[in-house]
Amino acid sequence: MSYKFMCYTDGNREYFQWECDNRLFLTKAPIKKDFEFTQSLLDLIDMNFNNRFDYFNAMGKDIQRLCAKQDEDGNVRFLKKCFDELAEQHIFFQFLRLDWFDRLTKYLEHDYEDASVLMPYKAITHIPMNFITWQNEIKLLFDKVLDGTVERTKTIQSSIAALYGSSRKGTLELFDFKPLSTGFERINNQTMAEVYDPKDMSDILDFILREIIRREVSFKVCKSCGKYFPAIAHGNTEFCNRLFQDTGKTCREIGSLTKWREKVADNPAMLLYNKYYKTRFSRIRAGKITREVFQEWAAQAREYRDKVTAGEMKLEDFEEWLKSGRWV
Repeated sequence: MSYKFMCYTDGNREYFQWECDNRLFLTKAPIKKDFEFTQSLLDLIDMNFNNRFDYFNAMGKDIQRLCAKQDEDGNVRFLKKCFDELAEQHIFFQFLRLDWFDRLTKYLEHDYEDASVLMPYKAITHIPMNFITWQNEIKLLFDKVLDGTVERTKTIQSSIAALYGSSRKGTLELFDFKPLSTGFERINNQTMAEVYDPKDMSDILDFILREIIRREVSFKVCKSCGKYFPAIAHGNTEFCNRLFQDTGKTCREIGSLTKWREKVADNPAMLLYNKYYKTRFSRIRAGKITREVFQEWAAQAREYRDKVTAGEMKLEDFEEWLKSGRWV
């Protein structure tokens, strides 16, 4: 095998490392990527494979042509281009690229007995359906066991055991966990971790899912973008840290701002305070008052605002004080 690919996690981040040495891809040193733990799984859920069947079918046809010894150079170039494109879309496809570059290299070097065994085209054409199946299985686990919005009476591990042992198991589309053999290696000066060398893409998903269960990680749905995020990563927040559309801000930042605006809209004292705060602040830029005088006014204004909110001061008295221009 002309490549090595491994994955591991420390519970906070997930790490993927690979190296390759063949005629299609040469890494001069190991390449390493890391993401927030569970991010690769969540990215997988968000991918749309319904419109990708033609793409993978085209790859499958080129593999069949290779097996039939038709236009070897052209087909290898096309497949290399496709695997390079896929590797940029998801970390699982990075493994797929390495695996198939190894197969294509063996093909080009005539290091095989049966080309159809070396390069099974259905392993490629079935990818969209396999990913759609995994997406459904993951969402089922989220719904049945990994929901971070419900109050738990037992651990995730005991819940998953009950789900897989249930008499209803036959009617549910559950992920098929398989035996995995991991190593225990020194990752850096501070960390030892279980390291897994996958044999196919489902192995990577298997490894991540069992780490999620073992570490009791649950998930919420972001109230801003509607996507899943790990509940443990962001405390009690209702929003994730993904960038929201083209705003340049994260869902968490957008959500906090939205909540603040809702709070202000429901609080007349806050509305008055913000109105006069902006007016007074503009006087600093105009050179009409000093920053120290403004800060003294703002402190008194916040005190009166909070008293109105607590029912200890009338809104009319607060507004009269703001209009009077006292302190400034």
